[in-house]
Amino acid sequence: MHPPPLPALSARQLWLWPRVALVLFAAAVIGLMAYLRQSEREEARLVLISDVLWIEQNLRFQFDQTEERLRALLDAARKNEVDEAGFAARARLLAETNPAIVGVRLSAGGRRWRHGVDAEAAALDGALRFARGTGRPGYSDVLGPAGYTAVALVDGEREAVALISLPKLLAQQVPWWFATKYRLAVLDGQGREVASKSAITTEREALSYQLTFDPPGHGLALQVTAYRAPTGTVQKALVAAVLVLAVLVLLSGWRLQRQIRGRLSAEAALREEHAFRTAMGNSLAIGMRARDLAGRIIYVNPAFCRMVGFEADELIGTLPPYPYWNPADLDSHQAQNEAVLAGRAPQDGFESTIRHRDGRLVATRVYATPLIDAGGRQRGWLSSVVDITAQKAAEAREREQEEKLRQTGRLIAMGEMASTLAHELNQPLMAMSTYASAARKLAGQDERELLDSTLVKIGGQAQRAAEVVRRIREFVRKRAPHREPGTLDAIVADALELIEPDARARSVRLTVELAAGEAEIEADRVLIGQVVINLLRNAIDACAPLDAERREVRLASRADAEAVHLTVCDRGPGIAPEIAEQLFEAFFTTKPLGMGIGLSICRSIVEQHHGKLWFEPAPAGGACFHVSLPR
Repeated sequence: MHPPPLPALSARQLWLWPRVALVLFAAAVIGLMAYLRQSEREEARLVLISDVLWIEQNLRFQFDQTEERLRALLDAARKNEVDEAGFAARARLLAETNPAIVGVRLSAGGRRWRHGVDAEAAALDGALRFARGTGRPGYSDVLGPAGYTAVALVDGEREAVALISLPKLLAQQVPWWFATKYRLAVLDGQGREVASKSAITTEREALSYQLTFDPPGHGLALQVTAYRAPTGTVQKALVAAVLVLAVLVLLSGWRLQRQIRGRLSAEAALREEHAFRTAMGNSLAIGMRARDLAGRIIYVNPAFCRMVGFEADELIGTLPPYPYWNPADLDSHQAQNEAVLAGRAPQDGFESTIRHRDGRLVATRVYATPLIDAGGRQRGWLSSVVDITAQKAAEAREREQEEKLRQTGRLIAMGEMASTLAHELNQPLMAMSTYASAARKLAGQDERELLDSTLVKIGGQAQRAAEVVRRIREFVRKRAPHREPGTLDAIVADALELIEPDARARSVRLTVELAAGEAEIEADRVLIGQVVINLLRNAIDACAPLDAERREVRLASRADAEAVHLTVCDRGPGIAPEIAEQLFEAFFTTKPLGMGIGLSICRSIVEQHHGKLWFEPAPAGGACFHVSLPR
């Protein structure tokens, strides 16, 4: 049986008493902190008073020493032991022992000596009268804005006066430790500050203490102010901490009540969320696979199971090599697995070919990301596996279609050059016919040497015709791209043999400057040759509307440490800016009968060789097309 629930009043009381106790505890702590703060402030005040008395005694000691030295000076004057040089020496000694003394004056036997700063006689009358009347040292008021005061001693007709700078006195006698704690100031009878150790202002509520400094007198006082009055920072922090803790406890109790009521609903929501995430993972078309840090599979979704043909319970818990790895490519699979587990998987993913349970191969792209738990610790790796088999097939068809376009471009180029090439073939054939007729005649005349040379010439012409036919067949026939070592200049030379007849037929001068030399490149000779022929054909077409003397196409090559470069320039009308961006697009053309695939194919071929194709306006008019191929 379940215990009966507590009455509502008892439940409230159960939560009320801890809160009341907590409030009382906080009040007690605050009272204690206030008492401690007051005690600390009183203790700091006592320390301040003690320090003030110490510094006051120190300053009085300096004045007493000055008075003794002035008495010694008067004694020497009474004994007539003082002359001009002796006074100067004694005055310097007096100033050296107390750097605050800025001036000394002695009157004796009707003579007067001065050293350093001298004060007006009127300012010293009060101090001198006091000294004559009492026989003790007399002190003057504060003299001027510089903060000077004078001490005077009188012995009969002899008078000795020392002028003391109060600011210098404070700078000399106040130690550094005192200045770091307090600000010391000397006030006159009207409460004005005449000298201070520091110009730094103090807080309004800072601890301060003031005592009279008389003598030396006429209302002087010392005022000491602490830079930082005891603020009770620690106590305040503790009080704040207690208050915060009290609030936190109250909030914790309130949240505990809510948590008890909402725990079951939270668990229900968690189950619902888990079911939702499971349904979401099951509905994905992308395969999901999770592995721990050792590479053990801990989760797969249905899409991944369909991709490999294995059930989830067959895969979970397995370690490499996994059953869906391609046996013919285990080394590659192992290297990719180690890269992922070491955190070196590329961000853009990597391709991997796996084997379905029925034996067919599945091309995939895998993206790996760390698997982080709720505590922020990495527990493994989560991989998204995308089936790209159809994409690979589409890319293969696209490459095949691109190759067909290339072949079409070559056929179009050869069709445009057919008549010129026929003329080129006609020349060696006509020469062979002429040499054959001559050979028959020479055979009847028994001229063996002439007959041999004629037959050699026939063979040379036949070889020339065969070479032309071979190059045409090699250029036109469809075949897979094949890269091999070679030089750009050799490829250009082969292309020139095919294009020169057309240039001559159209009265276009070809200026060739080949400087690439023996710099080798890995290239498909036929494809790069197609690029050269297309660029030369376009340049020749651009020159066709010009006058015969201006029809010129310049072809140049060069090489550097990183690449070989080819430039084809014409003197035609150039390329308008509005069509420049479309120039390399497929099926865009400026020719009336053009198909618009030549430059597009050329750029595709060059980029397939990891090179670049671009154009620039020619300095003398026309356009220059540049090809750069890496070495």
